[in-house]
Amino acid sequence: MRLLAFLRSEARIDPRAFVSQTVVGAASTVGVLALVSFSAVIADHSDPGIRMLAMLAVAVILNAVSQNAVMSASAREAERIIRRLRARLFDRIQYADYMTVAATGRAALFTAMAQETQTLSRTVPILTLAAQQVVTLVMVAGFLAYLSLPAFLTAAVFGSLAVLVHVRRSGAMAMAMGEAIAEEQRLFQGFEHFIGGYKEVRVNDRRSEALCAEIVAHSDRVRAARSATKRRWAIDFVIIQAMFYALVGLMTFAVPMFDDGFADVALQVTTVALFMIGPISTIAQAIPAVAETDASLGRILKVEDGLSTAASAGAAEGTRPLDEPIRQIALKDTTFTYQTADGAPGFALGPVDVDIRAGEITFITGGNGAGKTTLLRLLVGLLTPDRGVLLVNGTALQPDQRQAYRDNISAVLSDYHLFRRLYGISDPDPGRLAVLLDRLEIADKVAVRDGMFSTIDLSSGQRKRLALLVAELEDKPVLVLDEWAADQDPSFRRKFYEDILPTLRRSDRIILCVTHDDRYFHVADRVIQMDEGHLNTAPVT
Repeated sequence: MRLLAFLRSEARIDPRAFVSQTVVGAASTVGVLALVSFSAVIADHSDPGIRMLAMLAVAVILNAVSQNAVMSASAREAERIIRRLRARLFDRIQYADYMTVAATGRAALFTAMAQETQTLSRTVPILTLAAQQVVTLVMVAGFLAYLSLPAFLTAAVFGSLAVLVHVRRSGAMAMAMGEAIAEEQRLFQGFEHFIGGYKEVRVNDRRSEALCAEIVAHSDRVRAARSATKRRWAIDFVIIQAMFYALVGLMTFAVPMFDDGFADVALQVTTVALFMIGPISTIAQAIPAVAETDASLGRILKVEDGLSTAASAGAAEGTRPLDEPIRQIALKDTTFTYQTADGAPGFALGPVDVDIRAGEITFITGGNGAGKTTLLRLLVGLLTPDRGVLLVNGTALQPDQRQAYRDNISAVLSDYHLFRRLYGISDPDPGRLAVLLDRLEIADKVAVRDGMFSTIDLSSGQRKRLALLVAELEDKPVLVLDEWAADQDPSFRRKFYEDILPTLRRSDRIILCVTHDDRYFHVADRVIQMDEGHLNTAPVT
């Protein structure tokens, strides 16, 4: 099983201590059982005595201490394993390329990081308890063999039949569980669409009804799939339990036919047989949880494997510094083609040749789908060209310099994310902060305290102003703004183009803006027009 192999490879606890504590717990359990059964036999003609009572107390204490040690150790190790697993996933995501992360999808990444790892966290203690019960069951079977070999053989036959029943049904159970989990993922994706597109849902009743109907349909299928899984588990449990009750009956009525001395141990054998119900029930209950966790682990490892190749390439980029400050960036004979979900070629950009120079403000414009965002992502190093090169100061950027190159860029892209904390910016100057907040006309809306914005619950335009403030605090030689002014009111849009943007110009800084505001093209030194993945550069007149 994949889960067991994973735990063996990931666990860092001492296996000898773990096994010894498990054996002590199982042996003490059998000791309690033996003492109770022997006491029941002699109770009719003698007092069990203080000695046997003391032995019972010792066995109970040993059982409690050993089980607590095993369960506590397994719980701690489970959280350590999950921490290492999450750290590996974060590492893969950190170094994977943009297209790989985008193709994997936020839902799959979030599910792997949160939901699937929590399933693993819940199941490891259950698996530990089930392992303890297996050892206990083996030792109880040994005690049963000591009491009556025919009874033991009968129990062994029924136990083998129970295992065979489970194995034959486990494949169908795993398939049903996989269907349930797949439907749950579709349900979560529906929720994500509902929350992410809440405004669009609220303004269109037909869309709202269609989306809600789809979510309800997924929910119904989840219910049906989960119910089918639980029914299969219930049937397995009932079959095994019925077989066990039949075993007790056979021991009581059939075994005496083959064992003349059975009458002397009948009470003890029956006690042992009844005691076996507990371990068997625990093991049976652990089976679906372990199967579900094995499936969850499979999805986690699939995500990890999907990111690994891209992460290896990303880690190989290294952080070798650039040879000199950035004065010019360019793309030469560059092409890039998106791939559809089935691997077919999609939108293609290029071949393009473009160079952007420090000291200039460059605008990129064009219709929707013209390739502006793709061009930006190539220029900032988020995408790797299929053909052609990215030049920095006239020299081809080497793979081990790509991260160092990206570290010289501040970008507010169209799909930007605004962090509330100023990550990577230590001790910003209060005076400069005050000037920037005032210039961006949000000083009365937000403040910076302890490296955090007091709030980011603002309008989309005001949030973009905060994103520009962060870019200014980073003070990097390349500033990229993608449709930055699109969410601003007309008055502030004019202020941005005619007042703020010119003040951002420096002789050692590249400013690159995507915009549709042709009335302000005169602010730029150059305007690059894009159309269907191709471009032309024109001077500003």
